[in-house]
Amino acid sequence: MAIRATNWVGGVGSYPDSGFMMWLLKLRFTRFSCRIWIRVFKNHGASAGASMSHSHSQIPSLPIVPPSVSIRLDSMKEYFSQTGKCSLCEVHSKDLLINETSHFISIAPFAASFPFEIWIIPRDHSSHFDERDNEKAVDLGGLVKLILRKMSLQLNNPPFNFMIHISPLKVNDLELPYSHWFLQIVPQLTGVGGFELGSGCYINPVFPDDAAKLLREVNILI
Repeated sequence: MAIRATNWVGGVGSYPDSGFMMWLLKLRFTRFSCRIWIRVFKNHGASAGASMSHSHSQIPSLPIVPPSVSIRLDSMKEYFSQTGKCSLCEVHSKDLLINETSHFISIAPFAASFPFEIWIIPRDHSSHFDERDNEKAVDLGGLVKLILRKMSLQLNNPPFNFMIHISPLKVNDLELPYSHWFLQIVPQLTGVGGFELGSGCYINPVFPDDAAKLLREVNILI
């Protein structure tokens, strides 16, 4: 099952009310209450997999939890078992910080798989994307708009993939303390070759603190 949401995050010069669209996505989530896993994603540009010429996003759902999601949740669980803390709540490095708002931070993640990969993370622990109130939806929309503009200006408007990683809809109470949703933006700057396809490991030639610094220094008025 999939739902398309058109024109909510576009290229430079075509940004609608991002806060409203984040609120709209929250409402769309209610249609999937009977499913196990959903993913919001956007492919911008043909080389990033876009199938239509106009800006659009998609929300597919599955009756299972994909293996990559299970691996990520297992890693979060292991960190929580060792420290008693959520791994994403512990992200505090100023060197990796790009921008921050009252409710969210944007970073270049440590050991990123792709050059200039960006994560937007809720400051407060939150397992489900649809737990946000209207104030946080507006705050998130403004930060997404800012980050996409910065990325476009600094990296010459690259194709990109935009994904919201959430917890499985049927997550139990024991999993909530370490399960934390986040938004991932991946500009398509390098190709994926045989090593990556054969090993599942990725070669990233850009240090995350360098990527964060270059994006942080872009000044934009919104």
